[in-house]
This record gives sequence, structure tokens and C-alpha cells, in this order.
Amino acid sequence: MTYNFRQLIFLIIITPLFLTFISAQEEHFHPELEWKTIHTEHFYVHYHVEAERTAKIVAKVAEDIYEPVTSLYNHKPKGKVNFIIKDYDDFSNGATYFFDNKIEIWASALDFDLRGTHNWLRNVVTHEFTHLVQIQASLKFGRRIPAFYFQWLQYESERRTDVLYGYPNGIVSYPISGFIVPMWFAEGVAQYNRKEFKYESWDSHRDMILRMYILDSCMMSWKEMAVFGKTSLGNESVYNAGYALVRYIAAIYGEDRLRDIARNLSSITTCTIDRAIENVLGKSGEELYEEWINYLTENYFRSTSSIRDNLIEGKIIADVGFGNLYPSFSPNGEKIAYVSNKNGDYFSPSAIYLYDVATGKESRLLTGVRSRFSWSPDGKKIYYSKLSRKNPHWSNYSDIWFYDIDKDEEKRITSGLRAYNPSVSPDGKSIVFVRGVDGTVNLFKIGIDGEGLKQLTFFTDGEQIYNPSWSPDGSTIIFDYSVKDGRDIAIIPSEGGDITFLINSDFDERNGVYSPDGKFIIYSVNENGIFNINEYNLLTKETRPLTNLLGGAFMPTISIKNQIAYAAYTSRGYKIALLDKTEKKFVINEYKFPADFENLLSNAKSQSLDFDWTSLRNYDDSETPEYKVTGYKNVATDISLIPLIRIDNYNPRDKGIDKIKLGLYAYTYDMLDRYGIFAGVSFNKQLERDIFASFDYRGKIPGLFQLGLEPTATIEAYNITRKTNAYLTLPLDTLGVDVTYNLLEFDFVFKHKVFVEQLDLELRYAHSRYTAIIGSFTLPEDALLVPSFSELYLIGNNISTTFRFNAIKPSRTMEINPVETKIRLKYEYEFNKFNPTGEYDYKNGVLVAKYKNLKFHRMDLQWRQSMNLPGWKHTLSTTARGGTIFGSPVDNFFNYYIGGLVGMRGYSFYSLGGNEFAMANLTYRFPVLEDINLGLFHIIFDHIYGAVYGDVGTAWTGGSIANQKFRRDAGIELRLEATSYYAFPTRIFASMTYGFDKFDYFMDNTKGKVTYGKDWNFHFGVMFGFDFD
Repeated sequence: MTYNFRQLIFLIIITPLFLTFISAQEEHFHPELEWKTIHTEHFYVHYHVEAERTAKIVAKVAEDIYEPVTSLYNHKPKGKVNFIIKDYDDFSNGATYFFDNKIEIWASALDFDLRGTHNWLRNVVTHEFTHLVQIQASLKFGRRIPAFYFQWLQYESERRTDVLYGYPNGIVSYPISGFIVPMWFAEGVAQYNRKEFKYESWDSHRDMILRMYILDSCMMSWKEMAVFGKTSLGNESVYNAGYALVRYIAAIYGEDRLRDIARNLSSITTCTIDRAIENVLGKSGEELYEEWINYLTENYFRSTSSIRDNLIEGKIIADVGFGNLYPSFSPNGEKIAYVSNKNGDYFSPSAIYLYDVATGKESRLLTGVRSRFSWSPDGKKIYYSKLSRKNPHWSNYSDIWFYDIDKDEEKRITSGLRAYNPSVSPDGKSIVFVRGVDGTVNLFKIGIDGEGLKQLTFFTDGEQIYNPSWSPDGSTIIFDYSVKDGRDIAIIPSEGGDITFLINSDFDERNGVYSPDGKFIIYSVNENGIFNINEYNLLTKETRPLTNLLGGAFMPTISIKNQIAYAAYTSRGYKIALLDKTEKKFVINEYKFPADFENLLSNAKSQSLDFDWTSLRNYDDSETPEYKVTGYKNVATDISLIPLIRIDNYNPRDKGIDKIKLGLYAYTYDMLDRYGIFAGVSFNKQLERDIFASFDYRGKIPGLFQLGLEPTATIEAYNITRKTNAYLTLPLDTLGVDVTYNLLEFDFVFKHKVFVEQLDLELRYAHSRYTAIIGSFTLPEDALLVPSFSELYLIGNNISTTFRFNAIKPSRTMEINPVETKIRLKYEYEFNKFNPTGEYDYKNGVLVAKYKNLKFHRMDLQWRQSMNLPGWKHTLSTTARGGTIFGSPVDNFFNYYIGGLVGMRGYSFYSLGGNEFAMANLTYRFPVLEDINLGLFHIIFDHIYGAVYGDVGTAWTGGSIANQKFRRDAGIELRLEATSYYAFPTRIFASMTYGFDKFDYFMDNTKGKVTYGKDWNFHFGVMFGFDFD
């Protein structure tokens, strides 16, 4: 059993499941927080004291909706559901862990450019709880068994007789999931929840996205709607289309059909949504989809005919990307700055671009900005907000920065203030901005130098403020306001005071800005169901439309030259449009999403029972009941069990059932992710075993916490056995014996981020014991039975320090074709007791192993750099690796190995080994097929990428690198990215590699030799990811 054996087992067998376990854990834990728990009839609400208001409202809303939601799906969660309330990052989201009866809610309200405005907590709590109820009703094996796992391992036919068996060259780790719910259905029913609530509605943003897809004939296909893994716009379109289709099913077929479909998905024989729909509706999913699309097409074209005959939209000046937002004229009106993601897959990262109105040319001004921004009065600086984790405890807060255009420099003005959406005063001396705490947003003012903070509004009940902007004379500030649904436009004196609502109606009015002369307000409103730009006369109080669009018009800005720029929504996302403002008056065309559908939905048979819907709709969350509140006590999830079957081909002498291992993985964790336990065990017929357990702790560690250190502490344990046959050489004969190799290891680990978010430090101490157990045998000359005995041939102690830096460009192909910088530097000190020859001394009547004390230092480095090549979605990646054991040569048991699946694939793993190594890889990767969207049973295929690559490297013991002969290989690889069961990432790879150099390896134990090279090596895998490092 070699020194690399434990690493092999962990990498190949344990890692796939371990990654699934830790994916539920948040990367940045906050041990500094004080947590409390609200107890209600059906829920625990855990919160840190800074989020008390949010927690009380969550408790109230959760009890309000419990019976209406559970009655729709005829399912009540077993035990209490746990809500976790968080407000230590400027982030807005909800997440449901339906296997664990756990829901996380972030206190900050959602402000997303593809969504309308609704009461955040009413919306998100109902949405997430509906997720939990509906998905639990659809589970096949119940909450305790998320999936079964099938694993298959194939190994190299290793030629060295001193190696127990080869390294894997074929790996499959694939789930048999108990959760089979397509994303459109999961998100659709969560948004639908109960139509009587009206906490979510089919608002103008929802309708805009779907309408433009239909009118431009570019709607997502049936398969595309089933999975995420798209761009920001694509993922949101899954939500949107799912909501629309669920509403259609409820309106046309009845609300009870949603429950029936959900229940049908729990059947063991139902592996796709298509089968569930056919069982319930009597038609296939594709037929339902076509029926729905035909309905939408007919109605959208009919309802927009008058608008299409009278479009007033200006010209598009920024068309690249779907996230062109927040246009703003320079003070002299000659340039327009705007934020854009250009060719990025997500809204962020994005940058500020500068468009010259006269020439039509543009340039990138500043990267890494996603927020609204403001010009300085002289046009030389731009002020903006940016998220950063350079705060205590790695909190991700938004702060105000400015960029000096002439100097090409940026500077941070505030630190940890949670300040965003800044606007600079006309005199250039002050900045107004909004700041959110515990789910409530208020307006603040600060000096241009970051001094003199002043609060202007004092809301406390979840009110939201958006988009503050100054009047030209600096006397007032205009902003959007919301507390329930939609927005209104209000003003406040710049020194604080009473709020006046300028534009306050049943419509959604937003993005108000003053005209340069201060006589008008330019804003966006959905008066006809479509957002258009309107003008409000401050003197006459009259309004008039300035645009008439099919999509939508948002975020207007007006120049001193009377030009208007705005974000225009199209089927390809937001674009920047430029319009000359005229005095021409027109009546905006009427539009309304088909009234007959809304009537059908309103009159659809509802599973309403006897609930007070009026009271539930007309809520007042400024008042909450008195709750029982206690300090948080550790609450663990139920233990999740994952049965396992593994076909493990490491022993070529095994036949049939001998290759099969049966096992079980189990895990549980604290509701706050403060601690977690993950363990697994598997056995085969010969009782060879793979056992491991890991305990993570992320709370306060006395002594370290007081020093400002907040590491994750882990204790790991492994016990692995393998059986083989060997020959025992005696004075008169050689006997065949059974040998069992046993590895027992305990690891103690500390992990901590250092300096920057991308850099992780790991400190590890590992104690291992390698034992060979020799089976009983009979001496042939006298028929004497020799009982079984064991030989502890290595007592290992390893102290290591590892730095890992990983910076990857976010993209939807970041797994199959990453653009990244990945660096790993590892230093190890080993002090071992090693008995490689099995020699013993006889002392005081006892056999004592003759151990050698081996102490040595080693270090290895790996650096991977991947970059985009111009003109196409292809990349070039270079990887350099090197390592050395310092000092005198040590036994080859401790060698580095650089062949096989995780190294030079043209040679087997154990063919290239030594105390030192150096190697380099060059890979060119390119798309073969993208956006395939083809389904095979429960698998949907997405991308195929190809690669050609070459390696050069060598490993040696003793001597200089200059004297070594480097080996070379080259190969090709295909990668296929897919999704199984609508949610599980499935990454498939196959490669073939040719080793160009033939060489001999001489074995110490037999003095024989084996020959490597000049042949093809094949590798194959089906896993959750493509990389092994």
C-alpha cells in the first residue's frame, strides 16, 4: 500500500459526496454573532440580534401561511420548520433545504432589475415555504434518503509488481435521485403559492419578459425551461416562464392539478415531468407546452397590435449584452455613462462604459461596478458603490467609491457603511445614498470626503427607498418609495424633514429624475401595463408620455440638450436607447394581458377551504405578536442517509460479486452550519472496507477568536483495508499467503482565509498507521500452522501548510471551460517511523520492529493559468507543477507521482515517480456544440467541448534536473456537460493520450524491470465536476 493510497481514496470515492454535503454550507461563517430563537406552533425562527425585526415578521408570516399552503398540497412537514434569518451581508435571497426542514432568509429586500417590487418578507417567506411543502410532497424516498449512489471504478493495469494495484482510469459517481422536479415547475408553483394571497403577482416585469420572447419568436424550449445553468437573464426566464405556465395550468385545468402533478412526481415509476403531466392531464409535456405557446402567441400579438403601429422608442446606442443599465448624461450632455455586462453571462461582473453622443464611439471606463452611479458637477469623477469583503469577519458590504477619470484612479470613501446608490449634490460637496439594516432602507447624506454622516429618513417597518437623486438647485432629493407592492415617487428636503409624495397612484412609478431646469420630473411608469417614460410638470401637475414601447423603458436620464437616454427592454435584455425629447403629444396605446385569462384564473376552482383571505391580503406587519424567545441551542438536522453501491475493480482476481461494495453515507449539521458531521462506510464480500468520518466546527475557538482568528476546525478519520496475495520467502521454500493492508489515519485541520477572499490557508496534522496483516499459513516441512500476525510498517506523522488561491471568471461554462488563476503551494514536514523491509530485533523475549526514523521536508507548487482567446469561446490553459523532498533521498514509498488521470495521462500513474518532479501542461479547449438542450430520459445535455493538450515532465530521485530526461505526451479530450433529474450537475469526460517516450523502470524488490511509453492511455469519468484538484 503506497503513501498516495489515502489521497487516492479520498479523491475518488469520498470527495463527490463530500462536495454535496459542504455545498449546503455558507462559505463565510460568522462566529461573532449572538443568535436567538423564536418559538411558534410550527416553526423555529433563528436570528442574530441585529435582525430581530425581520425575524418577528418572518414568524408572523410563516404562521399566517402555514395552513393555506399545506392544504393545497395536502402535506405538512414532519416536525417544526427552521427559518434562519441573516443580515450580515448586503445580499438578498431565500433558500430552501427541503430535506432538512430548513429555510434561509436574508433580511435585505430584493431590488433586481428583472423583477417588480413586492413586499419582500411576505413574498419570500411564502415562496420558500411553498418550495419546502411542494418538493417534500414530490420526494420519492422521503426526507431522510435524498438519493442512492452508484459508483464504478476502473483501474490501470499496472505493470509494477511492487504496487498493489493501479490508479483509476475510469470513474463514475452517479446519483439515483429521490428529487425529480424541473426548475420551471418548482419555481412556478413557489411564485403561484396561493393566488388568493397576492404576495406575488403577474406584474409588468413578469409580463414584459414573456411578452418579448413571444413577440420575437425566441421563447425557451420545453427542455430549456426544465433546468438552470443559464445566463442571469436565462435563469430568471425559467422562473418567469414557470410562473406563467403554472398559472395557465391552474386557470385551464384547475388548481388541484398542481397538487396532482406534484404527487405524481413522487412515484417510483415517474422519472420525468412529462410522465407526471401525462398521467394527470392526459397529454404529454410537449403537447401542453405547444398549447400554451399557441395561446400566448395569439393573445400577445392581438393585444399589442396598436402599439406596434405607433412605436416611439428612439434609437439603440448600446446593444451588446443583456445588462445595459443606469444611463447617465455627463454634466455637459456630451457623453453618456452606463453600466453593462457586455458579453458576460451574468449581470456581474460588469463595468462602466462611456458613450460619446456626437461620434457614437464608446470606451470602457471602469471595471467591477454593478451599481447606479453619479457624476461630479465638473464631470471629472464618477461616484458609485461597490461590494467588498474587506470588512470585519469578511462581511460583504456595499460602500461608496469614486473614480478620477483623468488620473485613472479609484478611491474608497466609506468603509463598512452598507451604503449604495450614491448621488452627488449639484455643488459637489455632499452625497446622498441609501442604507439598509434589518430589512429597512433609509436615506442618508455624507460629505464628499466621507465625513459628517446624517440620516434623513427614519423608517423602521420595512420601508424601501431606491434611486435618490438631487434637484438642480440642491434643495430636495427625489427617490422611489415602497412598502408593499409597486413604487411611488417622493421628495424630501436635502437637510431632512417631511416627505412629500409627488407621484402616487395605483401604478408602479419609479426612477424619477429632475430635468436640468428643475421644471419637470422624468420617470418610468406602467400606466398601460407596459413601463414607459413619462414627464411630470411640477407647475401644472400634468403628465404626458414620452415613449410607446413593446418591451419597457426604465432609468431615464435627461441632458441639458433635451435628450433622453434610458434602458429599453427587448427580448435580448436591456439596451441603452437615446431619444430626442419633443413637445409632441400623443395618447399611449392601451395594453393589457389577456383579460379572459385573468378571468379564468380568478374563477378557477381553488382549494381555498375556509381561510380569511381578506385578512391575509390586508396585512399590517408593523405589529407582531409576543413570541417566546430563547437563546439559540444547537439544533441539528435529521441524519440524512445515502445508500451506496460501488463496483470496484482494483483487484484483477476478483470476479462477479467480489467487485461489489455496499455502503452508506450519512451526514447531519447544525442549522447555523456551526458544525457538521459527514461519514461513510462500505464493505465487499471479502470484508474489505472504506470507512471515514469528518467533523467540522466553525464556531468560536477560545484563544484564537480573541486574536481575531475564525478558522474552520476539522477532525477526520479514515480506515481502509485491501486484501491481496503475496509470496513469503523462507529458507527452504516460497509460500503463497494472504495479506491485508490496513490504513488508519487521523487528521486535525484548520482552514482560514487570509489577505483576500480568494486565498485559503490550511494547516493540517495527520497521524497514520500502515499495517500489513499476514494470514495464517502452514510450514510445509513439518506441517506447523503459523497463526496470522500483523506488521506495522509505517507510523506516519505529517504537518503541512497549504495555500490555495483560486480566482475564476464567473460564466455558465466555468466548469467545462474555466478562465481562472489557480495556485496551490504546499509545504510538509514529516517525522515517521518506517520499517520497509520487515526487520525485527529480539529483545527481552519480544520481537521489536526495527524502525528507521525518517524526518524530511517537502514542498510542491502547482500554478494553472487559463485565458480567453479572442474572437470565440475558446481558451488556452497552461499548468506548471514542481515538487521536491529536501535533503538526502528517501524511500520510494514517499515518492511524488505525476502520471495517470491527475497528471500526464500518456503514462500510467506509477510510471513517473521520484523524490522530485517537474512538469508542464498546455491545453487548448474549444466548443464543439453549445446549448444542445436535448433530453435522454432524465438527462438534459447542454454543452460539448473538445480539447487538445500536451504534457512534458519527469520525476527523479537524486541529481540535478538538468540531467533528467523529460517525457512527453499529447492527447485529446471531450467534455459533455449535462443535468440529471433537472438539478444534479453531470459532467462526463473521455480522453485518449499517447506517450511519446519509451523507458524502463527498475523495481527494487525484484530487481526486474517494466517498460512504459509508446502506447495509448484512455480515461473516462462521470462526476459532478471535471477537475481533480
